[in-house]
Amino acid sequence: MSKNDIKKLLQKGERLTLEAKLAKTDVPKSVWESYSAFANTMGGTILLGVFEDMKEKDLAKRFRIEGVEDADKILKDFWNTINSNKVSNNILTDSDVEVVE
Repeated sequence: MSKNDIKKLLQKGERLTLEAKLAKTDVPKSVWESYSAFANTMGGTILLGVFEDMKEKDLAKRFRIEGVEDADKILKDFWNTINSNKVSNNILTDSDVEVVE
């Protein structure tokens, strides 16, 4: 996935198969609710490092890609949590998770 692919996804806004989370320095706790919802339905994409301005009505302006400060730390924390007792069943593989520059 490229940065342009992410921008195209965001143009339609969040939906049943797309969630955007800021995640500047840490994996947000709300990721696990989204993960669970996607795991129990048809799946989806969670984008970390994306700010959503809830006041903005224009979807083209509502989301801003901000990135994360330390992608390696966030990846490590994500995998550590997903493989712990916090998640009852890890359904992801390495190929399901990627860092986009």
